[in-house]
Amino acid sequence: MSINCVTAMAVKSFDVPDRKRCPDKAEFDLCTVDDYSVARLILGPGWRWSWNTKPYELTDVCQHHHLGFCISGIMEVETAEGLRSTIHANDTYAIPPGHDEWVVGPEPFVAVEFLGAASFGRKGSRGVHARI
Repeated sequence: MSINCVTAMAVKSFDVPDRKRCPDKAEFDLCTVDDYSVARLILGPGWRWSWNTKPYELTDVCQHHHLGFCISGIMEVETAEGLRSTIHANDTYAIPPGHDEWVVGPEPFVAVEFLGAASFGRKGSRGVHARI
């Protein structure tokens, strides 16, 4: 097990992200603080990983690890094994690789994610995590 340590003070705003990616029905604002990438996800109504992101990722299911906090909206997640969960505002969540996910209802899903964030929306990432 690796140990993560913060080695420098860093403060950044999603108002001026280091990188912005806007694939279909989604917006990913990425900031790097110290050696860590943090993402704000804004996934529009009707967004679904298997419809909107699969063509970029080039995998059958989402291969990203997710560790995050939902600010608003609702997301359904289903693993390749058929386990299903719903994420609501004020929920924290951890999702392992091997899943599909989709926005439920008319509101966007807005969340902040702390694991694997730099790879979101990166064409051809195949779930491989990267630095911004």
